[in-house]
Amino acid sequence: MSPSEFTAIEAAAFASWPALDGEEHYCGWRLRYGGGYTKRANSVNATAAATALSDAQIDDIERRYRQRGLPPIFRLVSQALPDGTDAALERRGYRYLDRALVMSLPLQARHAGQPPTMLADAADWLAEFVGRSGIAAAGNDLHLRMLRAIAGESAFALERRDGKAVCFALGVLVDGRLGLFDVATAPGSRRQGLAAGLCAQLLAWGYARGASSAYLQVVAANAPAIAMYRKLGFDEAYHYWYRVED
Repeated sequence: MSPSEFTAIEAAAFASWPALDGEEHYCGWRLRYGGGYTKRANSVNATAAATALSDAQIDDIERRYRQRGLPPIFRLVSQALPDGTDAALERRGYRYLDRALVMSLPLQARHAGQPPTMLADAADWLAEFVGRSGIAAAGNDLHLRMLRAIAGESAFALERRDGKAVCFALGVLVDGRLGLFDVATAPGSRRQGLAAGLCAQLLAWGYARGASSAYLQVVAANAPAIAMYRKLGFDEAYHYWYRVED
C-alpha cells in the first residue's frame, strides 16, 4: 500500500470516529481525546510523519493524557512505526493489546445493488443496536455524541426479521472512501449470513454515492469475521496494535 493511500484511509477512519474533545499533533503523532470512550478515540496514533519519541517526550505525552483524566494509550501502525518505539514502550511497562487488521476493497460496478434499510436518526439506530446486538451499553451517551459528530455521510443500517432488528452496521463515506463500523448480529441470529448481506448492501450504497473503495477494521483474533470479509473481497492493507500502560 502506498503512503498516500495509507494516509487517506487513516484520515477517513479518524473522521468517521471523531475525538470529541479534540486532537493535537506532536512530532508526527496524532493525540486524540474522546472522553475515554474507546481506545480509537483516546490514543496516541502514529502517522506517516511520526518520529521516534524520547523518554522525555513520552513523559510529556503521558502528562497530557493524565491531565485530562485519561490513561496513556499508544496505537502503533505497521505502515508508520518509528524504529525502537514499540520496544521503548514495552520497557516502560506498556502491555501489548488488541492487534487489529485494516482491510480494504476497491469498489467496482459489480458492487451495485440494493442499498440497506437505514434509520434516519443515530439515536434510534443506537437504541436498537444496544438492545439487540448483545454489545454492552457502557458509554452510550458518548457513543451517540460520536455518531452525531461524524463529518461524513452516514448510513445507520440494519436488517429485520419478523419485525425485529437482528443485524447492524454503520457505513461512513469520507472523501470517496466507505468505512464499515459496528458490524454486529443479535446472538440468536448469527451464522445465517446476515452480516455479510448487510455489508454487501452497504457497499452498494457507497458505490452509488461515488465511493471508489471501502475499508474496515477487525480484531485479528476474530477469524470468522475475517473470513466473511475476505469472501466479500476485502484484503489486509496493514495492521495495528495498542500499547497500554500496565
